[in-house]
Amino acid sequence: MSASCGRQFLRKLWRGLLVLALRGHPEIALDALRKPIWDEQYSFAAIPEYPQHNFEDITWMLASNPTNKALLIMELDEAAFLFRLVRSIPSAQIMEIGRGRGGSTFLFAVAGDSGSTVTSVDIEPRNEDLLRAALEKSGLAHKVHLLTGNSHEAPAREDHYELVFIDGDHSREAVRRDYEHWKRAVRPGGHLTLHNAAVGRPLAQAAGGAIWVADKVAAEDKDYYRRLPDVGSLAVFSRTTKPWPRVSD
Repeated sequence: MSASCGRQFLRKLWRGLLVLALRGHPEIALDALRKPIWDEQYSFAAIPEYPQHNFEDITWMLASNPTNKALLIMELDEAAFLFRLVRSIPSAQIMEIGRGRGGSTFLFAVAGDSGSTVTSVDIEPRNEDLLRAALEKSGLAHKVHLLTGNSHEAPAREDHYELVFIDGDHSREAVRRDYEHWKRAVRPGGHLTLHNAAVGRPLAQAAGGAIWVADKVAAEDKDYYRRLPDVGSLAVFSRTTKPWPRVSD
């Protein structure tokens, strides 16, 4: 085999292996395309000058496809569902597990009325100063409590929240621990949502560990949580009126 034929063979081989890898794990390509622009273009330093009151006001946090998602790392249908849900609840008490760069935190703060409160916990939040400045600029800071620490150790008040949003570590054990820690914190009639935990439509980006936990909740805790239709990758549950068993001393 000549040297040129050998090089052509190797190029074809590497190309084939790359295609196989990307077909099996498309998130590799998405992450590679995202990372160079995240810090440069997408931060709360770029918050628009106009007031942030409605869903259409926060679309600057979204982007047009999975490779250029911005501050709000979720799909349009997921973001719209959560915004509409919070907007429909008077004085909503919201618990967010995992905020990353703060996009969903900001969404909840904009969606909630003047009596709402957003409590957010993240073990390693990013660009926290920019998020705080954006909340101050938009007159939303009084609604938001930002906690830094392990979500499994934060205080979980029983029957306190209208919405608990779980979007932290997506490994099976981490999601399971988040659910077990926070499952009693949702008021009867309230909602529990797990991000990246369902495939409610084609191309929903879900994680195996989160899917496993959502399915386990639906199967084993159906007396306490009724599963609603999935929204994109959101597994959505409504808390029933059945009280939790008393915790033994």
